Amino acid sequence: MNTTAVIYARVSSVGDRQNNERQIEDLKILGERENYTIQKIYEEKISGAKRNTERPVLAECLDYCFSENVGILLISELSRLGRNVDEVLKNVMLCKERKLNV
Repeated sequence: MNTTAVIYARVSSVGDRQNNERQIEDLKILGERENYTIQKIYEEKISGAKRNTERPVLAECLDYCFSENVGILLISELSRLGRNVDEVLKNVMLCKERKLNV
């Protein structure tokens, strides 16, 4: 298995009320425990109501994973990948087709 990994963290509040710190730290711990090589960390502060086409950091993250043949995308929960079930499923299927484990 390709053990290279990328972390993607998103919070909904664009102000100072929320940050990605807890998600990132938890995912770093997971990566260390599983001996993943974390290549990059992507952080996004954007409303959960935004469609995937309005999430530039998510698009950049997925493009990087596909172009660099990353093996694993680490997220804290599936809702990080989309605003609704259809968008989440679309991204999960895209990752599956491109052999990127989520």
